[in-house]
Amino acid sequence: MKRHFSLLANQPLFTFGICSLLWANLASGGTVTVWGGGQTNTPPGLNNISGLSSSADHTLALTSSGTVIAWGFDFDGQCDVPGGLNNVNAVAAGPGFSLALKSDGTVVAWGANEYSQCHVPPSLQNVVAIAAGRTHSLALKFDGTVVAWGSDAFGQCDVPAGLNASAIVAAGDYSLALLSNGTVVGWGVNDSGQTSIPGGLAQVVAIAGNIDFCLALRSDGTVTGWGHVPSIPGLSGIVGIAAGEDHCLAVNSAGQVTAWGGDESGQIDVPGGLSNISGVRAAWNYSLALSAVGVAPFQLTNPHWNGNTFSVWLTSQSGRSYTLQYKNSLVNGAWTALSPVSGNGGMLVLTDPSASGSQRFYRVSAQ
Repeated sequence: MKRHFSLLANQPLFTFGICSLLWANLASGGTVTVWGGGQTNTPPGLNNISGLSSSADHTLALTSSGTVIAWGFDFDGQCDVPGGLNNVNAVAAGPGFSLALKSDGTVVAWGANEYSQCHVPPSLQNVVAIAAGRTHSLALKFDGTVVAWGSDAFGQCDVPAGLNASAIVAAGDYSLALLSNGTVVGWGVNDSGQTSIPGGLAQVVAIAGNIDFCLALRSDGTVTGWGHVPSIPGLSGIVGIAAGEDHCLAVNSAGQVTAWGGDESGQIDVPGGLSNISGVRAAWNYSLALSAVGVAPFQLTNPHWNGNTFSVWLTSQSGRSYTLQYKNSLVNGAWTALSPVSGNGGMLVLTDPSASGSQRFYRVSAQ
């Protein structure tokens, strides 16, 4: 039985068995807060947002209805979202170009293409996560393999053989993969130690990176960095991380944000009263946070598949209900919901007693 942890549409993802997935999803989208001076033309009223991605020059927002909103510099058409683009599960912004992952497992790209970073391989399918570097792109397939295209000037597209990956990062001219065993692999440029993974780094559940440094979130809620990383403060209970040009963000299980590093434009001056945050993103001299609507962020732990029974634990909120949903194909848009379970303010277990067949895809909704 193989197990993966990764990110899909900016939420936790697990893989079990042959190709079964689980991710945490908010019942409705949240609102976006932006601070710092690096980007000033943020659209007003960003509501019903379920995912964010930012780069040096623009930002992408994924709506809860599966459409994409883009803003920032548009010199290369990176903000010109293709007409009719819908059913999107995830977005990735790179300098001058954009990627979108559709619910059918295919990828759409637009913007700068001088290094073929927008030339998506025509046969690419069954994708569950995407990442955009400076001039290259990565896709993670549901079988744990990684596909790369675009510039390979520094070996950033030379994917190591035999990867069993569960998350990917494309940042600057290098690439990272989080493996199913909780370790990290890097390839590409290493002028700042970006691909010199610390010895003994293990039990990693999320990764982030930018031009010259990387971050890793461990399963115990602590954060490790390498490369030219800003000095990391004492952190605990962290469930999300982000790496900007010279600053970092972390969100804890209580939905609170910590920022550190460069502050040339106020990018680490977290707005007062910011709370109930479900995700953070960091870019050039600015930061973004996605606020959950009514539902506190929750973390999935201890996934287990035994015979025909699948179960997963989560940190729950009193007064909310949590529903495990499944389907047998990513292409099929219909989810089957199991009975909702009321939150108790502590750890809660959700169970599917009929997990049979060669594959099953899960998600958790909260309301």
